[in-house]
Amino acid sequence: MEITAGMVNELRRSTGSPMMDCKKALVEAGGDMEKAIQILRERGQAKAAKRIGNETSEGVIFCKHAADGKTVSMVKITCETEPVSKNTMFVEFGNQISDFVFNGTPEKIQEETVQAQLVEVRAKLGENVTIGDFARLSNDVTSYYVHSNKKVGVIIELEVADKAKSANEALQNLAKDLCLQIASMSPKSVSTADLDPAFVAEEVAIIKGQLKEDPKNANKPDEILDKIVEGRKSKIFAEACLLEQEFVKEKMFIKELVEKVAKEVGTAVTVKSFVRYQIGQ
Repeated sequence: MEITAGMVNELRRSTGSPMMDCKKALVEAGGDMEKAIQILRERGQAKAAKRIGNETSEGVIFCKHAADGKTVSMVKITCETEPVSKNTMFVEFGNQISDFVFNGTPEKIQEETVQAQLVEVRAKLGENVTIGDFARLSNDVTSYYVHSNKKVGVIIELEVADKAKSANEALQNLAKDLCLQIASMSPKSVSTADLDPAFVAEEVAIIKGQLKEDPKNANKPDEILDKIVEGRKSKIFAEACLLEQEFVKEKMFIKELVEKVAKEVGTAVTVKSFVRYQIGQ
């Protein structure tokens, strides 16, 4: 059977595969369109499988925020190159996964149809596409921030004592400012109380090592060095804990900003948690 240009174009439109691949599939299928589609699908799956494990240092952060401001979600979808991260198929797939997380049904990601779709996306785009980390927060006030390059994203939740004041504009702005702060300064925790003890121990060990290497400290007893370490721990907290950081927009600490807004609105405000994702990390 003669393989016409029209047949090749039709197959290309329906599968998104390259022209030469479509022509070869049609020749192999003897002009049978359905058989050619199956051939392309099988070849695409084989190519996609070969790409699994390739480094995915590009991608997009997808966020969704409820109209009432009480629920927010974030998903990291990665790929190998920047052009693919802007491809319509990639973005549509990312939005679909984002919907699952936002709606509280992330288990759908593991369903056979979705996993098959992921294989198809990999095959058609010719890259390793992965569904990365995802998170969903619900509380009195939530917010999000995605950097203009879509490679850094933050979601946050605040708890308000007087629930009736949750929609107050000052609280909404506070949540947005905190998201920007987190995106810029990359804190590891909200406060010193929830900072990972292993991280603190590691940082303290580094400080102790530096002190012992300094000839000026050669004759100082361990008790003195321990006191110096304790003094320097405040710097660790100032960098690693959100509430201890200096606000990027004004000369004040974040805990002072929260207290200021709480006083202005007339209700206690607690930063409950946040999540920060970055493509390439």
